[in-house]
Amino acid sequence: MDVEERRGFYEKLYFHELEVRDKIEGRLKLPMASFVITSGMAVYLYNSLLNTCLGADNNLLSGLYLGGLLFLAISIYFFIRAWFGYTYKMIPDTVSLENYYQEILEKYSKASPSDAIDWTSEAFSEYLLTTFRDYSAHNTVNNDKKAHYLHRSISTVLLSFLLYVSCYYPYYQ
Repeated sequence: MDVEERRGFYEKLYFHELEVRDKIEGRLKLPMASFVITSGMAVYLYNSLLNTCLGADNNLLSGLYLGGLLFLAISIYFFIRAWFGYTYKMIPDTVSLENYYQEILEKYSKASPSDAIDWTSEAFSEYLLTTFRDYSAHNTVNNDKKAHYLHRSISTVLLSFLLYVSCYYPYYQ
């Protein structure tokens, strides 16, 4: 691959990672609804069922309830890790890019006026290549971490939900 093909490839990767970021941001809404539903179940269980069903001999029910609380807390922790703490690198705006191009052109014009345009084009193309490469790599790491924490958050809230559902079993027997 020559420099232009590589730059094009990294540019596609960069914009792909920005799209992935938007998709992950959209998926972050699912755990919020799950938290509300699961928290509602926990409150209902505590107020209605656990006061009537819990006794000294019903350790299983209290264990399931406390396990659900633990998984819910872990899920909220993973959700916070998926939501906060990520900075994405974005390419500079067009004015900054043009100013940088002009700055390079001025430097090369002083060194060799006849070769300045060719050298500037080559240097600017190399700058774009490294910018797209580095920024897409940084954004990929962020997206991978966010997706991992989001997956763990959804998994643990599902476990919490299942534990709370199992708490209803003794009540309906």
